[in-house]
Amino acid sequence: MTIKKRLILSHILVFVVPILMTVVLFLMAAGGIWLFTQSGNHVYVESSTQFNRASEAVHHIVFRSLRSSGDNPENYKWIIEMLSPEQSYVVLEKDGSHIYEYGNGHLASMIEAIPSDIRDRSFSQQKRDTYVHADTGRYYYLEKQEIHDSLYRLYFVSRQMPHGTDESVEHATQGTLFAIFLAFFLLLAGTIFFLTRFVLRYILQALKLLQTGSDQVRQGNLTYRLTYGHDDEVKPVVDTFNIMTEELEQSLQERTRQEENRKELIASMSHDIRTPLTAIRAYVEGLADNIADTPERRRHYIEVIQKKTEDMNRMIDQLFLFSKIDLGEKALPLQSLELNEVISDIIEENKEGWQYRQALVVWTPSPEALPLLGNRELWQRIITNLVTNSIKYKTEEYVHIGIRSWKQENMVCLEVADDGPGVPEEALMRLAEPFYRTDKARSRTSDGSGLGLSIVARGVQLMKGIVTFLPVHPHGLCVHMELPSEGDVK
Repeated sequence: MTIKKRLILSHILVFVVPILMTVVLFLMAAGGIWLFTQSGNHVYVESSTQFNRASEAVHHIVFRSLRSSGDNPENYKWIIEMLSPEQSYVVLEKDGSHIYEYGNGHLASMIEAIPSDIRDRSFSQQKRDTYVHADTGRYYYLEKQEIHDSLYRLYFVSRQMPHGTDESVEHATQGTLFAIFLAFFLLLAGTIFFLTRFVLRYILQALKLLQTGSDQVRQGNLTYRLTYGHDDEVKPVVDTFNIMTEELEQSLQERTRQEENRKELIASMSHDIRTPLTAIRAYVEGLADNIADTPERRRHYIEVIQKKTEDMNRMIDQLFLFSKIDLGEKALPLQSLELNEVISDIIEENKEGWQYRQALVVWTPSPEALPLLGNRELWQRIITNLVTNSIKYKTEEYVHIGIRSWKQENMVCLEVADDGPGVPEEALMRLAEPFYRTDKARSRTSDGSGLGLSIVARGVQLMKGIVTFLPVHPHGLCVHMELPSEGDVK
């Protein structure tokens, strides 16, 4: 049950419980009266006020019973027999005949003392007549009513008793009142306790659960997950908490992984830069020590220094681009591009240089436009890195490279495949790692910075795409890229 339903039910109970309490108290009062009638105690009249109250009670019960249930005394005698039989005398007549009599018969003379003109006078318009009279220590009551074409007379006479004779009634009344107030208090307290517990129990349970989860997260335990078995308003909060801790755990793992990659990057760059730097230093010292004592040797030393400098410059450029990709769109903003146009421009700019390096590039563009969000600098580096990688590892005089694009549903696809030596199956999944080389013995910086394919993978990822490295049969490597069409980018 949801918390909202619990609150609604509690409000309904707040309305219903007082009604039930009233019914219970009424039943308790009726039960108290019934117990009093069964106890053998009687009500004593000690004043005219008490006589008026007693006569009103007898009058209502008797005549209502006559109208609804007939002459059966069992329906009304219980109220009459509560009166003291020594003090009171009650007679009920029907058409001049006694149908019920109770009390002290010696008090019948009091009935005869009621004036005959009052006993026999005509009815009022309501077909009833009432006579009440109080004399010194004596009380008279007479009521006449016509019910179902019969004339009923109710006589009730009583003599005053000394004060204190109704002590049993007072005790019974006090006991009943005490029981009523005690029951009222217990029922009210129980209702408040039940409703409070009913509404707050699950709220407090949920808050305690969330507090436990928060303490676990504060202590660094991001693997902790909350379990909540109720389908109410708290469940979405618990689910959100679990999603939050899961994302925090993944974020921490990613941060740890990036930190390890950064350390590996620094170590690898330090190693790779040290190689050309050591060579440059050695050749500079050779020039300084006049070891290159001929113009030809000096020219050779300078050419080597120049080549190593270019290697270092290329490595620094790759590292700079790698860092810009890590910064994301702030450093490399994305804009609307048409992929066929971009690739055509890149191939046209570099075609002669690739041919000079024994690379034959065949471009097969898509017949339809391929709009996407991208960055020209990234595409320039992605294509040149892939072609350069194929040239670097070619084993034949020429390497054939095929570049083709097409659209598949809402995705833009691009493939760059060569017929080089390829990559072992177990190494395909690691090609995007920085500084990973399939040949562990390859340490010459002229072979590359080790960031080329990593830049390809991260660049495509920055443009919301994915890269897959696939083998080409019988030999070669295919780089498959999928990116969302511009209208489908989220």
